[in-house]
Amino acid sequence: MQYRNKVNVISIQGVEIDEGSLWKFDKQLNLFILVDEDEYITHKPNADLFEKV
Repeated sequence: MQYRNKVNVISIQGVEIDEGSLWKFDKQLNLFILVDEDEYITHKPNADLFEKV
C-alpha cells in the first residue's frame, strides 16, 4: 500500500520531505519508507501527516 504526506515532514534522518511525496509502509519495521532510489528515508506512522493513495 502506498501513501502521500499531506504536509512537509522531517524524516527520522533529519531530511525535509516535500508535501505529496510517495511512501510505502513497512509493517515489520512499522515505518513509512520514502519511494526514492537514491536515499533511504523513513518516518514514523502518523495518521495526521499521511494519507492512502
